[in-house]
Amino acid sequence: MSRVSAVTRFIRNCFCCFLAPLKAIWKYVNNKFTTFSLAVDRIVQERNLLSVPERIWDLFCYSVYINFSLALLSFIGGVLCFTLGLYYSTFYTRINCENGLNIWIPLNNLIATWTGFFAVKALHIRWSAFVHLVFTATMTPLMLIAAIFATTQVPVWYEEQRMSRGGKNWGYWNASADIALAICSYTIVCLSVFELIVYYKYWLPEGQILRGRSV
Repeated sequence: MSRVSAVTRFIRNCFCCFLAPLKAIWKYVNNKFTTFSLAVDRIVQERNLLSVPERIWDLFCYSVYINFSLALLSFIGGVLCFTLGLYYSTFYTRINCENGLNIWIPLNNLIATWTGFFAVKALHIRWSAFVHLVFTATMTPLMLIAAIFATTQVPVWYEEQRMSRGGKNWGYWNASADIALAICSYTIVCLSVFELIVYYKYWLPEGQILRGRSV
């Protein structure tokens, strides 16, 4: 038993010696993250969307609603694009929307645009606007990638249609689906850019003029 206890004590001491520097590193990182979080909170608490002019605010709200609707349509369209493309793939050498870009990116964008409802309806919650800003800034370039990918697939499917083995015209349908997805995605990008401009002009500057608005 004494030998087992000695081995156990040795292992515990080695483990503690190994964790000691990690504990110091973790404490340092945690303190830095706490400082960063408090700094971000101060920035967020000093800003809101009440300084947006009434006309711009109406356009911003419509943009949020339309963006969410198009994000939902884009996600549903991406799912249908893949499922129908998979079903009729026997006539062609590829599957439409096969890499999932037009499914997962619109799904993430759907979640991101959903936060916009809190930004426009819960103005007393300062963090809602910040979360919407971060999500929109993150998803805008990704939606642009999805739009460009859908655009590049259009000529591919016209070429696939010319090589169709069954004489079916589903290649044209796939090309039309990619065109619809591309238009929807480009529209989402334009709306997101408009929202980012509103944030840049009216939310980011300090010393905003606070004024009441019916919410």
